[in-house]
Amino acid sequence: MSVINTAMKRKIVNMRNSGMQFKDIGKELGLAVGTVKTHYYLATGQPSARRYIPESRFVRYDEPPVIEGDALVLPDVEIPFQDSDFINRVIDLANAWGIKQVIAAGDLMHFDSLSGWEPNWHNGHEKSTLTEKDESALMDLAKSLPKGKQAALIEIIGNTKPLDGKDFGDEMGEARKVLNALDACFESFVWVLGNHEGRLIRAIDSPTDPAELLNIMRLETGKWKIAPYYYCILNSGGKEFRITHPKTAADNAARMLAIQYHQNILMGHSHKLMYDWDPSGKYAAVQMGHCVDEMRLAYAAQRDARRNAHLLGAVIVRDGYIWLLHENCDWESLKRLA
Repeated sequence: MSVINTAMKRKIVNMRNSGMQFKDIGKELGLAVGTVKTHYYLATGQPSARRYIPESRFVRYDEPPVIEGDALVLPDVEIPFQDSDFINRVIDLANAWGIKQVIAAGDLMHFDSLSGWEPNWHNGHEKSTLTEKDESALMDLAKSLPKGKQAALIEIIGNTKPLDGKDFGDEMGEARKVLNALDACFESFVWVLGNHEGRLIRAIDSPTDPAELLNIMRLETGKWKIAPYYYCILNSGGKEFRITHPKTAADNAARMLAIQYHQNILMGHSHKLMYDWDPSGKYAAVQMGHCVDEMRLAYAAQRDARRNAHLLGAVIVRDGYIWLLHENCDWESLKRLA
C-alpha cells in the first residue's frame, strides 16, 4: 500500500480533476477506492457522499477480460459436437498468419448431457463403444500386425458405436480430447461464457467460479483465462472489438450492440453469418456463424425448423482488420497473405 502524505493527496486531486475514475486512481496508486475518495473529498473540501450513503460492498461487473493484439475468434464450437474439418482449416490459416491467441466467443462446450431439451430418438446402433484406454490399446496392437491385418483392425475400431452425448462422463471424456488438441495449437486462450456454459450452473444449482470449468476440463490456468462475463474486449491495430455472446439472436442484434456500445461487434450465439455496420459506418457489426456440426445436434437435425443463415464461420482479427471466414473461403490463397 502507498503512504498517504501531502504529495500523495495532491496527486489524487490532480488525477481526479484530470477526469480519471476513482477506481483507476486506486489501481495506479495501490489504494482502496474508498481511501482515494475520502482523501480527495477531504483535500478539496467537498462533502463526501460517504457521510450519507455508504459505498456498496458488492462487486461491480465492469472489468471484462481485455486482450491486446491479433486473435482467432471461434464462435459456438459446442465441443464435442464441433465441425472438426472446418475448425482445422481455420487453425491452419491462423498458424500460417502467426496468430498466437484464441478467443472462444461463448458456447465452447455443448453440455448436451445437461441439456434441458426433451429426450431425442437415438440412431439404434447396437455395437459397444470403446473406452479411450481400450481404443489406444487396440491401435497399438494394430500397429504391430502386418499391413493387411492392420487395416482390417483399424476399420473395426472405427466402426464402433458413435456416442449420443447423454452420458456426462462420455461427453466430458470426448470434450477433453478436443480441448487438449486445441490447447496444443496456440499460446493463450480467453474463454467467454455462453448460454451452454450456463447449463452446468443450472445442473449443480449453485453459483460457482467460472474457473471451475478449467478444472473440470483440466486446462492450465494462466494459459487459459475465464471470467464471469459473456463478452471480452480485444484491442488490435488501434481499434476496439467487443466479442460477445449476447442474450438475443435477432438478425439486427450485432448492429444494435454496435450502436449501443460504440464498438466493433463480433457476436456469437445466433449461428448466423452476417456482416453489417452501424448507421454511421464507423463500427462493424458481425454475426460470426458457428463452429459446431449442427447435423450432430438432434434438436437441430431431426426436425425441420426455420434457421435463418446458420452457417459455419469464424473470425481472425489481424492489425485491426476483420477477416470473416466461412466454408467457401479460398484457404490456400489466404495462407499466401501471411
